[in-house]
Amino acid sequence: TAELRIVFAERNSVDFVEMGLAARSALGEADAPSELLLALDHHIQHVLIDELQDTSYAQLALLKLLTAGWQRDDGRTLFLVGDPMQSIYRFREADMSLFLETKAQGLGNIRFESLTLTRNFRSTPTIIDWVNKIFADIFPARDNIGAGAARFHPCESVLNSSPDSSVN
Repeated sequence: TAELRIVFAERNSVDFVEMGLAARSALGEADAPSELLLALDHHIQHVLIDELQDTSYAQLALLKLLTAGWQRDDGRTLFLVGDPMQSIYRFREADMSLFLETKAQGLGNIRFESLTLTRNFRSTPTIIDWVNKIFADIFPARDNIGAGAARFHPCESVLNSSPDSSVN
């Protein structure tokens, strides 16, 4: 890491991981917050995280740190969006089990109301019915946090049937 930081300094650039590490370092710790974290705690009221299924341990630790002082009903909101069936960033240490764990157990003092979307606005009933049938047998019957495996949630198409729609 020392050599990499020298290259970053020479090129006046950083990568995504280094930016996250620098942010964590600048914020301090939950029990020993930096002045920056205290200032942010007073100014950040709403946080939206998209693609939560592709969150790494380091990213989740940063989010926990940013929201460590939040209390129930204090007017701040944390809105998390994710689809466990779209998790693709394992190569950069994303862990889908973090999505399931956060959904089930919350994040620090924050508990969530979980919503599952069941209507599909993109595909025809023919395709959706096929996906529902096949994927119900592929995915586990229940979420498994330890394995990072999410159960399948069937959906319904809101589009009209089309004679041209087929699965081959």
